[in-house]
Amino acid sequence: AVIAELAANHRLLVTVEENVVMGGAGSAVAEALAARGLSVPLLQLGLPDHFVDHGDSAQLLASLGLDGNGIAESIRARLGR
Repeated sequence: AVIAELAANHRLLVTVEENVVMGGAGSAVAEALAARGLSVPLLQLGLPDHFVDHGDSAQLLASLGLDGNGIAESIRARLGR
């Protein structure tokens, strides 16, 4: 019900996770949208499906575009801003 309500009131849904996107939370949101026949754009942000270096988590998230600035930039890009 929450996902349907968000889809009705927003032009873009965004999921962010510190996990691989495929099979993650974003995939569950995509399934929920599809099951309800809702076609709102969905931006799924998360780890790529390949080896990620180890190190300081803040630096790693920034390098993957998953820090605040990277997330904001991805959203702006998707919205065409």
